[in-house]
Amino acid sequence: MHLLAVILIAGAGLCYCAAAVLRWRQMGRQDDPRAGYLWPVWVGLGLHTASMILSLLEPSERDFAYGVLGVWAAVASLLFFNRYLAVPSRSLLVLPVGGMALLVAMSALAGPPPGPVHDPIPAATGTPLIVLVHVVFMSAHLACMLVCGASGGLYLLAAKQLKSPSVRALRLPALPPLERFTERTLVAATALLLGGLATGGAAMQLSRMVSIGSPTIVLALLTMVLLVVVLALRAAARISRRGIALTAVVCMLVAALGAVSQLVAKHG
Repeated sequence: MHLLAVILIAGAGLCYCAAAVLRWRQMGRQDDPRAGYLWPVWVGLGLHTASMILSLLEPSERDFAYGVLGVWAAVASLLFFNRYLAVPSRSLLVLPVGGMALLVAMSALAGPPPGPVHDPIPAATGTPLIVLVHVVFMSAHLACMLVCGASGGLYLLAAKQLKSPSVRALRLPALPPLERFTERTLVAATALLLGGLATGGAAMQLSRMVSIGSPTIVLALLTMVLLVVVLALRAAARISRRGIALTAVVCMLVAALGAVSQLVAKHG
């Protein structure tokens, strides 16, 4: 069942990436293309939902389920918040989300073949509530960072396209809504990560196998530092809009690396 879930999330990632590439090619045409680029998004979401359900049915694959759930929440959020952007551009925003889905699939297959893995919290005893709360916080944080990084990357792309005589410049979202959206998701991601770190500290007391020096925790703390610094600079008007967008992309990459490191550490 776990292998099927991995295959489904990989297929979803390919669909998301295909939707972004198809949309980008259609935006370069002189005529106004129809919304034929949306079907890969919905196919990917269907595969993704099936993978999420299967992963949640596997108590021994909590880390994989966390990654799948976070990416699924990011896609759902993008489809919901798309109405607040100037033009239909959801297919461009799902490109980093598709890349993250492929990373989750590849990380789940990393390391030796599946065998008896020691679980610090045995499934037979049930998952403690604090662990579930921690997973919810971190999944929501991952989703928020993917959305934030995608909007920040799209801001940089739109700003660059405005300086070139390209048809795509007229079909990309306006810069002010993207700027506001990126800033708000940065604030939300900071709050969610703060909750994740707080509940994670409490969950660590249940197992001595998890140390504060693990790559996942170090990367989470690094993400927190970056988020706090950029928000402080923004409040003091010491950072440009481009700087905020770049920071959003960097924080997204660090958060993605943290989620992947959790899977690699378990399977490797």
